Amino acid sequence: MNKNFDITNTLDTTELAERWGVSKKSIDNRRYRGQGPNYFKIGGAIRYDLEDVRKIENQSYTKVTN
Repeated sequence: MNKNFDITNTLDTTELAERWGVSKKSIDNRRYRGQGPNYFKIGGAIRYDLEDVRKIENQSYTKVTN
């Protein structure tokens, strides 16, 4: 599926690392292993699609049953 690039709906690596409370290196490693969110690469800059970031965040939800 192709997406249209809209910079207002993207995060750079530093912003994503801050959002998830991890290091930039951790985000880079996840991207290298194919485990992170989809991204755009424009002029060497990596921009993560915010919709895909939110999808991963929502999928990480774990319901605790008592």
